Amino acid sequence: MTQARSPGQRRSTGFQYTRTPEGCSCPIHRDGQPVTAPLGLRFAERVHIESIPRHVAGAIYEAHHSYMDSVPRTNLVHHGLCYQDQLLGAVTWRYPLIRSLEYDGTRYEGDEIVEAARICIGVNFPNLASAALARSMERFVRRHGRRRGIRLLLTFVRADFDGSMIKALRDKGWHCAGKTEPGQAGNRPDKQIRERPKWRFLCEVPAESDREQASLVRFC
Repeated sequence: MTQARSPGQRRSTGFQYTRTPEGCSCPIHRDGQPVTAPLGLRFAERVHIESIPRHVAGAIYEAHHSYMDSVPRTNLVHHGLCYQDQLLGAVTWRYPLIRSLEYDGTRYEGDEIVEAARICIGVNFPNLASAALARSMERFVRRHGRRRGIRLLLTFVRADFDGSMIKALRDKGWHCAGKTEPGQAGNRPDKQIRERPKWRFLCEVPAESDREQASLVRFC
């Protein structure tokens, strides 16, 4: 049996990306193929985040997410990932379907945890996912963290995937906190991805204060 390798032992060329279907009319491609930056060109400062409605995020996932083509049921906010004012992907933040979680000796209750449940790029654009997630994380914590009492961020990465996203998560203060066991969810439709192990990444949200919130850009 082949064992899933730990982060850093396997490479991949994309992140939750599938090739654009011929005649794709999703929100990313309805006006044609967007312009992207070639590998090696600085672009992060031109990446920004916009709030998008549920149906726009859903259309992006349906067309381009490699294994989860639906919108989470319990979502908080959907972010459009933009480069030079072009919509290129989406991230959905939601409360995870867990009651509590222990991390670094601290127990976090379900309403203190928020998951980046979908991270999808609809174009072949190396490193865009990592830059866009950093911007999305910054915006989510700044606009929702204080009033919702969010203390911990959560996301999952397929155990057979590695690339810029793994490094980016670590650079932004995320830590790998173990691997999930494969298994279907009894109250949801079966998905092939649930038969594969995934790495769990966690990130503690900085303590809330005006000064710390103002310096969140450095954190993200």
